[in-house]
Amino acid sequence: MPTYLLDTSAVRLAAGDRLAKKASAAALMASPFCFWETTSHLQDEGDFARIKANLMKFRHLKLLNEPTALAEHDLALAQIDVDDSLEVPDVIYAALAALRESNSIEEFFKCRIRDGKGVVRRLDGCVARIQEMLAHGESGFSDFIANVRQLLTDQTVVLNTPDDYHASILDLTNGWWIQVKERTDLTDGSYQNLIRRGYFFYAYVLYRSADYAARPSARIEMNDFEDAKLLLHLSIDDDITVLTSDKDLRKCLQQAVDTLNGIGDDWYKTNVKVCDTESFLVGK
Repeated sequence: MPTYLLDTSAVRLAAGDRLAKKASAAALMASPFCFWETTSHLQDEGDFARIKANLMKFRHLKLLNEPTALAEHDLALAQIDVDDSLEVPDVIYAALAALRESNSIEEFFKCRIRDGKGVVRRLDGCVARIQEMLAHGESGFSDFIANVRQLLTDQTVVLNTPDDYHASILDLTNGWWIQVKERTDLTDGSYQNLIRRGYFFYAYVLYRSADYAARPSARIEMNDFEDAKLLLHLSIDDDITVLTSDKDLRKCLQQAVDTLNGIGDDWYKTNVKVCDTESFLVGK
């Protein structure tokens, strides 16, 4: 069965009944950041019904764990301090069940849900908490992009060939290794697993930074953070297709795939693909 990872734009574009039909023949997954990004608009004036309809589509998708925590778990690292409400998909599914029965944001906020551990959670104020969490992540990530863009603008880092891009992506990924290596067994295997898991995330950082460097007046887009988090779910050795209607995300991911498969080293060869949402939806 083919596997697809949907971004926020794909969920927004696809009709719920179409997703339900597609889910019967393929594994459809989504990052919790897609859910949170959509939920952050639930209190927008006059938009409750539309945002609720978009959120209901997540019932047809498998929600993944928070990607940083999931990556660290998969890499056998000690768990980082991630609040359970931002990590466990069963909290999201419980919230969706409450939302389904709610006809207004006021009704939704009055609901209580129970997570997989049996803990009762209040939903009032959850939208503001999600907005705060996303704003914090977006701010830090935009600073990261700005720093890399400056290195490119100053030509401290020069990107003339695909090999230059690949080497710089590895340099960025090595920064992650430096942060976490003391929590590993320090073997080559642990390092290689981290490179596989971090490559697409840091490729996105580099390609987006290069794009901004080529457009000095361009403002860094805040939703770059959510796009990068989506790619942290990917590993080089995955066989998966990312679905998106975001042309910038599609471009960055395709560049990363082309770079990996152009190296001429089977270790870096990947079956990760990217597809526009419209093409996926019109298929059988």
